[in-house]
Amino acid sequence: MKFAIASILLAASSAFAAPAAETPRATSIQITELKANVGLDATMHFVVTDANFPDDTPTDCNLIWSYGSSPKQSARCNNNYYQIGFPEGVKDLHKFKLSLNRDPDSPITERGQVSVDSTTDGSKWKCVDNPEEHVEIRCHYEGTLNMPVSV
Repeated sequence: MKFAIASILLAASSAFAAPAAETPRATSIQITELKANVGLDATMHFVVTDANFPDDTPTDCNLIWSYGSSPKQSARCNNNYYQIGFPEGVKDLHKFKLSLNRDPDSPITERGQVSVDSTTDGSKWKCVDNPEEHVEIRCHYEGTLNMPVSV
């Protein structure tokens, strides 16, 4: 009997001593409603959904800048947690890299980067030149763009 009780207590203490399973981290940020225009200025809009931070997203991200130059390096999404960047600038809306960095003051930082290119066959980034008067380029992404992230 003493052996049985000791075995039960040992098994119970081992279960409590085992490390708790860590929640798996999502490996990408979902970007939806990605669209951009060039008219008098360049504009871009997209929505960020991050499974690693469900209380902070989805959030809208909006940019406006002078086409030919890059948007401000301090550009952020509406919730202020994601800094928006273009590592190679935005010389042409047909092809560019978009990056997002989670606020470094956050307990967990994330960095992500993805390229879009309307000139490759099968691309979901679709651009039309001169679709109407005063609009030089209009682009949109068909579906959800997954941006890989590293933590």
